Amino acid sequence: MTEPFSNENPSTRSSLAETETEAEAAFFKHIVRDALDAVVTISENGTIVFANEVAGRLFGYDRDELLDESIRSLFPERHQEAYFHQFRLQVEDADSTVEHSGLERTAIRRNGEEFPVSFSLREHRYHDRRLFTATIRDISERKRRQRELETVTEKYRTLVDTAPDAIFLADAKTGTILEANRAASELLDRPIEEIEGMHQSELHPEDDRDRYERLFERPRENDASVPGSHGLSVVDSGGNRIPVSINSNSTELNGRRVIQGIFHDISDRKRREEALNRLHATTHEMLETSTPETICQRAVETAADVLDLPATGIYLLSEDDVLEPAVMTERVENLFDGDVPTYTSDDDLAWDVFETNEPRAIFDFDATPSVADRDTPIRSGIIVPLGEHGIFITASTTPRDFDRIDFDLMRVLATNTEAALTRAERERDIARQRDELTTLNRINAIVRDINQALVAAPSREDIERTVCERFADSSVYHGALIATLSSAEERLVVQTAAGIDDDYLDLIAELGPKSKRGGAGTAIQTGQFNVVEDVSSLSSLPESFTSAANERGYGSIACVPISYRGTTYGVLVVYASKLTSVSERERSVFSELGETIGHAINAVESKKLLYSDRVLELEFSITNTGSFFVVTSEELGCSFELDGVVPSRDDVYLFYVTSSGAPPEKVIERADESPMVEHARVIQETGDETLLEVALRGTETSAQALIERGAYVQRGSIENGKGSIVVEVPANTRVRPFLDAVEEVYEETNLLSKQSRDRPFHSTSEFYHELGETLTERQAEILQAAYLAGYFDYPRASSGAELADTLDISSPTFHQHLQTAERKLFSLLFSERPRID
Repeated sequence: MTEPFSNENPSTRSSLAETETEAEAAFFKHIVRDALDAVVTISENGTIVFANEVAGRLFGYDRDELLDESIRSLFPERHQEAYFHQFRLQVEDADSTVEHSGLERTAIRRNGEEFPVSFSLREHRYHDRRLFTATIRDISERKRRQRELETVTEKYRTLVDTAPDAIFLADAKTGTILEANRAASELLDRPIEEIEGMHQSELHPEDDRDRYERLFERPRENDASVPGSHGLSVVDSGGNRIPVSINSNSTELNGRRVIQGIFHDISDRKRREEALNRLHATTHEMLETSTPETICQRAVETAADVLDLPATGIYLLSEDDVLEPAVMTERVENLFDGDVPTYTSDDDLAWDVFETNEPRAIFDFDATPSVADRDTPIRSGIIVPLGEHGIFITASTTPRDFDRIDFDLMRVLATNTEAALTRAERERDIARQRDELTTLNRINAIVRDINQALVAAPSREDIERTVCERFADSSVYHGALIATLSSAEERLVVQTAAGIDDDYLDLIAELGPKSKRGGAGTAIQTGQFNVVEDVSSLSSLPESFTSAANERGYGSIACVPISYRGTTYGVLVVYASKLTSVSERERSVFSELGETIGHAINAVESKKLLYSDRVLELEFSITNTGSFFVVTSEELGCSFELDGVVPSRDDVYLFYVTSSGAPPEKVIERADESPMVEHARVIQETGDETLLEVALRGTETSAQALIERGAYVQRGSIENGKGSIVVEVPANTRVRPFLDAVEEVYEETNLLSKQSRDRPFHSTSEFYHELGETLTERQAEILQAAYLAGYFDYPRASSGAELADTLDISSPTFHQHLQTAERKLFSLLFSERPRID
């Protein structure tokens, strides 16, 4: 050992082994030396005078090596003075008998290893010496277990303190709360010190504490767990009830029976459940609503009132592919000072949600790159798609003002709103189809009635009057009128009307040229059917006129152009209180009706001319026009005589003209270059004259326009770009429509003359007499034989060769005589258009 720890002379020191008697030695052997714990006896000056074997092993020495050493050598140097000082204080206190137990110190082994020890120290006398015996025990294992326990305890404390749910520990016998964690403090809005010491029943509403007492009696008595129950709540410091679920159990802790209760705040869950229940009711209401406006209004009100989202609105997709505000809360209107924005495909936020059909929550606009630079008071928001209908938005001027529940509830409400809008749209489509079918059936019934009446109508006036009366007699429409567009006066002229107020017809007449700007004028000028759903929307007409229409219930009009083979005879205007969007089928029916009326008018005009005793002969100038024949005559310095015009299929008219003064190939070359001409060919050349066939499509010439109006082209001539055309029309026919028809083709056309004359009348007997005078005997014979032998039947009963053999002539001779006879017959029929009875 190192230096001694006392000032005694070594010669005065002696161990107990030198002074003990034989009996004493036996005592130490059995009681001390063989003890399980280390035993060390020291003198008043701290010198070890006895140590057992256990002590030697404990400190790493032989037992004898410890004798005569200072007790300080058994402790680390840093503790030696402090420990020895405490020992000396006890020794020097004469009034105190030293006796301690459970003392703990840090000891050191011979090899320098430190370890914790626990010892008891007892003062006693031996052979008149004052000694102190210490029983020492290595408590390393106990300390290790203690440290582990402390670690576990600390972890437990940390878990309890940081647990998201409130945890209470109460005495099972008294119900007094012993401990509470921070979550419990936050739940009750009370400091932990205030909670600890409260009775557990004080956590709950005062008016229902008996129930909670009974709830916790069972675990106190039977050591059983209390399952979570519904309808439980605690009361915070402000008296507010907070719904909770409770899981409680009883256990033994430090010899005391305690109850541990875990309280989970279910306010959010309750809020969600209540909101979902109310959303369920709202969904039923929306699904029973048929109008999108009402559905959107109900959805926005629900978001504001039920979900507590005051700044909410719905945007619907317009026909222009723009998301426009449909319904907004007052808060939204105020945020934008009444100027709520719209969204287009250029918007990378709202439009992106609509297009991708993916909801999005923006917690902080300033921290979101794509929207941070927007000039908007909005700082956070939720945008949820409504399928193909639009988007649902809620917003706030505060960042992170929404939680997950807000987001989920908005999605649920949006899904229900989308379903209601889809259902309403589907029902609206079904209703519209049903209405369209009903309307279509009514229109078809009117059209069938009109078609039947048109068959027997003897004149154009009767046709127009019949059509208008049929519409006026229906339960769907107020009435109808037919009008034409006067080129000279540049206004609509009403020809006939039924069911329409006379004063209103006078207002139409007073419109003058302005009448061309309305729906009827547009229909005539474009040749296209159109519907004016709201007469008030016709800004091109005076407000006084549209107001007069509304006063009479003429809220909507359908304008049907009356045309046939490219010629427009006027417009049928049908009046109704309200016309919804007209379907394609309805448009088709109305358009066909316009063509049917046009065909009927064309037929009666043509029939009228055919059977008239007197005709009106009109001569029109066609000089300085864009007609193919006028232009070609001027360019080539030639002349054209019109022999006849034959209407062909697909609005093609065949003109048969005799040309002179220019090579026929030059005329054909000009025809091939002209966009007006479908085709042209030379039929026959006779000296300086050439018979030509020229096909023109559509109303490209005045002749075509006149024919389509029911006139008969009698003759026409053009020479060096100047010419005229003469036509026949019934004597009692208005001339203005024919002049308008020609002026529509060539504005510079003039009416040169107008004269009435009697049409030649030929009786049947006169016709046969004239035919007999015209045909030779042989020609009459061959023509009659061919007719009776079935040569003109299809298929032919007799061929030309067979008839030639029968008549004993050659086949070429037969065909020559037959063609000559046919030409003479047709000349009598078509030349000068004689009336034959």
